[in-house]
Amino acid sequence: MSRARMLAKAIVGRAGILSAVALLGGLSSLGAATPVPQQSDPAAIQAMENVLVQSGGIAAWRGVSSAKESFSVLQADDTSSHIMLLLDDWSLESTRYRRAVQGQKRSPEDHNGATTFKFRAGTTRLMTAPEFDQATTLVGRLPAAAAEVMLRRPEYVLKISQSQKCRSGDICIDVFRKSGSALPASPEQQWKISSNTGLPTSIRYRTASIGPATTPSWREITFVKFATENGLVVPVTIAMVGGGKLQAWTFVSLNVNPGFDTARFDQEATQ
Repeated sequence: MSRARMLAKAIVGRAGILSAVALLGGLSSLGAATPVPQQSDPAAIQAMENVLVQSGGIAAWRGVSSAKESFSVLQADDTSSHIMLLLDDWSLESTRYRRAVQGQKRSPEDHNGATTFKFRAGTTRLMTAPEFDQATTLVGRLPAAAAEVMLRRPEYVLKISQSQKCRSGDICIDVFRKSGSALPASPEQQWKISSNTGLPTSIRYRTASIGPATTPSWREITFVKFATENGLVVPVTIAMVGGGKLQAWTFVSLNVNPGFDTARFDQEATQ
């Protein structure tokens, strides 16, 4: 058995348990539609600021506005992996990011500020989905960058969680996002932050509802290991659970502040 395969097996075991706990503890409470105050909790703000401190420093992350990353991605039920390329730019209010599988002939996913994006369901059907906010596109691989965005932009409200089961000593945060002046009753993100390290151990976020679905769909990320890259502390071993599928993500590279050069990104994706 290959080393990558053994790693995926290990991640599957841990993430599977955490996913079940989070699913039972999270979704069971989300049905209660109680009014949510529109100001962030000071304790939640402090915990998010500490994520930045423990991830390399608040000033360091405030100096980062774009990043290009690559990860080796392995499906839990597969024997082969692929390299995923990811480009994010959060220097503007609009959501801008690009995704590609290295060596794949299909054009990279283009997300360049529009409120919706098109995706292919199956082999032929083209559908339209509402675009994610920029913080949500970052939480799976750069949680500190997502925290910096949410602390800086007024549409995000951070609350000590009422929707999760939180271990004693850890900090659990619900993230809400205003639409105009209204605040939804249910969070869009759920963070679990270790009281020992100050870093997130897992994050769940709501994905776009497509078609006739009446219940929200969630994706869960488990951060298995962090390391320092380019002076920033980032996740280097990640488990992602969504749509009934589990993936193991292993860090390959990080380029800080490359801008949003889509032509160069697309050229690298074809290599």
